[in-house]
Amino acid sequence: MNPQAKLTLTDNYGQVYPVTTLSAQIGSASQCAIVLDEPGVSDVHAEIRFQDNNWTIQNMSEENSPSINGEKIQSVQNLTNGDVISIGGAILRVAIPEIQPVVNQFQQQDVGLQTPVADLSGFRSTGGAYISDTQPNQAIPKKSCRACHQPIHPEAEICPHCGVRQTLPPAPAPIVGNKSRTTAGLLAIFLGAFGIHKFYLGQGLAGLIYLVFFWTYIPGIIGFIEGISYFMMSDQQFAQKYG
Repeated sequence: MNPQAKLTLTDNYGQVYPVTTLSAQIGSASQCAIVLDEPGVSDVHAEIRFQDNNWTIQNMSEENSPSINGEKIQSVQNLTNGDVISIGGAILRVAIPEIQPVVNQFQQQDVGLQTPVADLSGFRSTGGAYISDTQPNQAIPKKSCRACHQPIHPEAEICPHCGVRQTLPPAPAPIVGNKSRTTAGLLAIFLGAFGIHKFYLGQGLAGLIYLVFFWTYIPGIIGFIEGISYFMMSDQQFAQKYG
């Protein structure tokens, strides 16, 4: 492979996917070169190819085509350094090393060799599209990326320099139950033969069965075991199972 044809993709969470072949499929299927576990990603959603000395991306999904910098692609489109690809709920930033042309001494004096790179720090994701919150020639306050500490747009979700997402997903709210795990455990151990712990947990039918057969001692043995299992659970597990 051409050493100048290397390409890397960085996802929402800073994971880097180097493309080391001339083509790579992107999707949720395990056989894809780049596997994305995000909502809205098809089994084989897109394919990246290096052909005619250019990187291209081709849409492979019939339901939800990818977008580049907020614009949907229908078939094949060229990729450039700094492009942001949206595939379902995944966002990938393209990094392609610049190819420096060989010029003579006189050309170096007159021609600048720097290739401008699009600054995407002023864009934010809006359901797969990117919109700008600023007008031309307007002063923009900056904030620092939490990973590379480079200045970025204050509302940027992904750093355009390192590709790291700036806002972490919120932690799930703890489950709070109406029943006490300790109370249920004590009732099951000491009064489990009569099914009192079942009545306490709102399982009236099971409680009646325990009460009818208490004289066999079997409900008492089962209740004792259930009481021990309650104490071995965490409060979160108990609340999720018994409310």
